Amino acid sequence: MNLEFLKEISKSHLLVAGEVGIDEYLWGDCSRISPEAPVPVVEVESQTFKLGLSANVAQNLVSLGAKTTLLSVKGADIDGIKLGQMLAEAGISQVEFIEDSSRPTLRKVRVLAQKQHVVRIDYERSHSLDPKLAKQFTDRICDLLPTVDGVIVQDYGKGIWNVDTMAFLKQAKFMKKPVFVDPSRISSLDLYRGVTLLTPNIIEAESLCGIPPGKSRLVGKNDEALFNMAKRILETTEAEVAIITCGDSGMVSVSRGETRLNRIPTFARDVFDVTGAGDTVIAVLSLMNILGHSISSCMQVANAAAGIVVGRIGASCITQEELRVELERLVKVGLIS
Repeated sequence: MNLEFLKEISKSHLLVAGEVGIDEYLWGDCSRISPEAPVPVVEVESQTFKLGLSANVAQNLVSLGAKTTLLSVKGADIDGIKLGQMLAEAGISQVEFIEDSSRPTLRKVRVLAQKQHVVRIDYERSHSLDPKLAKQFTDRICDLLPTVDGVIVQDYGKGIWNVDTMAFLKQAKFMKKPVFVDPSRISSLDLYRGVTLLTPNIIEAESLCGIPPGKSRLVGKNDEALFNMAKRILETTEAEVAIITCGDSGMVSVSRGETRLNRIPTFARDVFDVTGAGDTVIAVLSLMNILGHSISSCMQVANAAAGIVVGRIGASCITQEELRVELERLVKVGLIS
């Protein structure tokens, strides 16, 4: 693989649109059960904060050297102020928010004891955006379209994306701006009609295609089932490519008009936490796509990047140097060419 593309990253500009939030981690020790109820007592020793959801996608892009604009919604609260500070500290300078006083700024609090996940507490409201705010949101995307090479839509099912906010797709198509979507399993496939590429994980793909849950590990190894799901996604959304990530079974893709499945195995060596892995995947896939690379090359590089971040605890981002070193290693051992 020619790694010269890494030098071209700085010339790219992507718009990331979708829910953002704060990932809070409480680290501690657990050695007793509460006398008040049969639950563990965690004595907190430290606290850390990370950017979550779409902010993690933007952070991955910035860390790789790409020009990035982030558009999202936040609450009129202290967490919204803190989120803005965290984004600035992460070097994500081009950030625009629409303030929604009817919902809190998203925050997920994870309690860990001896590095084991004990419980997660979510501060959120998932109702649809008010029509006036939805119009502001989609109008702002349309305003930004001429300045970017493509749009990443991050749908976490928290109420931002609906028919009104996806109305920008008509303008994006007219301007020939690719739109890459990380879909929500609770959204309708019809919502994404007109996008360029979708990257559901296996559970999301099953849900979007109306397949009963619970067979994901088996389906992830079944090429025929995956092909049928990918074709269903393509037919409904009229997208050019459907990529399904399958955990330890790697990822697969089907492009419009293809009659076979393209599978890329996982490159991960150690898996500690898959939180945010999908964020890294869509960031790298989108970046590689606008740089003009084939879908197979896009998938190989995205898989390499994801293989690094799943070896860390919590949502994480990858640097250009880390990606270069990992790609060189994979070429050397013959896993990619």
